[in-house]
Parts: sequence; C-alpha cells; structure tokens
Amino acid sequence: MNLMKSFQSEDPHYADVCIVGAGPGGVLLSYLLHLKGISTLLIERQPHLHKSFRGELLNADGLAVLKKHGLYSPIQKLGLLPLEQIQYWEEGRIIHTIHPNPDKGEHDVGVHVPQNHLLEAITAQTEIQSPLHQVRFNTVMTGLLRDKSGKVAGINVRQNGVPSSIKASVVVGADGRYSAVRKHASLTPEIRKHGYDLLWARIPAPPGWEPAVRMASMEGQQLALFSQYGGYVQIGWNIPEGGYAELRKQPFAPFVGKLVSAFPCLADSVAAHIQNWSDFVLLSVESSYSSQWAKDNVVLIGDAAHTMTPTGAFGLNAALEDADVLSELLIQMAQDDFRSADVLHKLQTIRGPKVQQQLARQVEMEASFQQRYESYSSAII
Repeated sequence: MNLMKSFQSEDPHYADVCIVGAGPGGVLLSYLLHLKGISTLLIERQPHLHKSFRGELLNADGLAVLKKHGLYSPIQKLGLLPLEQIQYWEEGRIIHTIHPNPDKGEHDVGVHVPQNHLLEAITAQTEIQSPLHQVRFNTVMTGLLRDKSGKVAGINVRQNGVPSSIKASVVVGADGRYSAVRKHASLTPEIRKHGYDLLWARIPAPPGWEPAVRMASMEGQQLALFSQYGGYVQIGWNIPEGGYAELRKQPFAPFVGKLVSAFPCLADSVAAHIQNWSDFVLLSVESSYSSQWAKDNVVLIGDAAHTMTPTGAFGLNAALEDADVLSELLIQMAQDDFRSADVLHKLQTIRGPKVQQQLARQVEMEASFQQRYESYSSAII
C-alpha cells in the first residue's frame, strides 16, 4: 500500500471533520467516520505514517475497540506479539511471576503491536471502504480558521511549506501531548510531574527470550523490559527527574553494567547496541488533564486531552477508546449537519471519569512499585 496516497473529494479544501494528527486515535476516528459516509480530512505533520512511538502495548480495552470494529485481524496479519506473563527479577533471577487468568477471559498480559502496523492496517481498511479517503502529509496546523462571527470554521495549515486553509464543521485535536489544536483553542491542561524521567533503548532479544514484561529495581528506581514483535527488547529505565545531565557526567560502563547485572542474559546484546549515552533516548515524564476537552466545534482526544505516563500502558488504549466514543457523537451530529456542537462535550462526560481513574491509578502504581517489589523479594527468603 502506498501510504502517501491521498484521494480528492469534490472540494479538497473542505471536510465535515478535520482531524489533526495521524496517530492511533486520529487514524481510527477517520476510519470510523468514513464508514458512515462522513467526509473527513486527516492531516499529519510528518511525511509518512512510520513515526517513532514509545508506547505500543495494547491492553484489554484497546483490543476490545479494535475487535469491535473488525480491525484486530488486519493488524494481526502484519504482525503483533502477545506477552505471556509479568516477571519480577532480582540479581539475575525471577522472584515473582504474574500470569493471565483464563477464568477472567485473560489470555495475555498485553499485546505488543508496532504502531506502524496498527496505522497501516487501519489506513488500508479506510481506503478499501472509502475512495474519498484523504490524508495530507507534511501538513502543519498554524492556527484556527474563523468566520466573521468568530466561530471556528476550520484550520489554517502549511502544506509542504505552502500556506493554505481547510474549512471544516468540526476540528479534532488528535495531535499529542504538545497539541497545536489545544493551544490555538486555548484549552489549557493541568500538568503533573511524577518525579522521574525515563531512558528508552531498544535492542535485539537474546536467543530463547520469552515474550513477557520484566521488572527490576535499580537503586529504588523501576527498570522495565518489554518484549517486542520482531525479536526486540524495549528498555524503560526510570531516573530521577531532571537528573540526566548529572548522570551523563558519570562513567557510562558502570551505569549500563547495572542493566546487565539485573538481566545477565542481555550481556551480549547490551554490549553490541548500548555503548554510550546517545544509545538512550530521554523522555521527560509528565501527565496532564484538560479540564475542558471541547470548545465550540473543537474537540480533543488522546494525549491532547489527557497525557498519561508510560506506567500501566494506558495511553494508546485510552486514545482508541476516545476515538470510538467520539465517532458515535460525530455520527449523531451529522444528522443535523453538525449544528449541535454541544454534543462534543459529551465525550468528556462519558470518558472523563475512567481517564481520571487511570491517571490516579498510575500515581498509585508508581508510588507502590518499590514496596511491591520488596514484598516479592522478601517472600522468597
């Protein structure tokens, strides 16, 4: 499939719904609206869908949305990896294991899906269903387009460096934690720091590496390893907030040696692929919650409305749930030609309580990790 392919509607500068951001939430929402014949324009600032993501773990909530709309099978054909268990490690050995509970319908502890597989599969299904499907790459939102009364009537963009505008009845911000839609609509989020930052790295898995989530404690900080489709291991290493600059002043070998000490079987892969500080990617960790997700005919979903930390792998799945609910609301709005913008506020009414519970759950999980880890360790002494 040619991911750069874009079909033109009768008016290439108008859509019922303009979605800013071709991440999981934006791509899914575009698909669901096209199924109902709602003209939708999806814009993406990058030149393609092969973007770099950190959170690629589907949980039961995200899987339920994809299966509900018949999208799990197309993604599965491109490749994904169910994870079989959660392991807690200490000094190179497993001290506790959590298995899925088949009696509760659990068959895995999460499913790793490369997000380019998820985006490609949904985009392909959209093109099959709608020949008028439009994705505009290399397109950056520069502001909101307003009519003479001051009402939002679309967005201003710069496509391939050329300024233009897109008229739309509804503008959806699916453009992540630094959302341009949110900024231009003056929807200010409440930001919360969590006391840690995160170092990411991705290395080939050693032979015989079982698909699992592996946890360890490094001097009181969480170290998490996630098996990935294609034979890789994703490493997420918590460090004190704002401490990376000072950390880099220390010798590198002893630092990375802690990783090998925790997981000796990774020694060869670490030696070959993590050789200096530049082999890690620093992620500044914060969560946020916008007190207002909709304003006039602008609405936010996913990280634009509620940024989550990596803890618990809620973020990707919450974005999919947002898109699912919003699609039903937009289908309802289409029945009266999108005149009832108040319907957009129902998204937060429906989804807000669960999102707030998940944000609180993340804080609890982060605060209790060391205590849980130590209880597992002491249980085997």
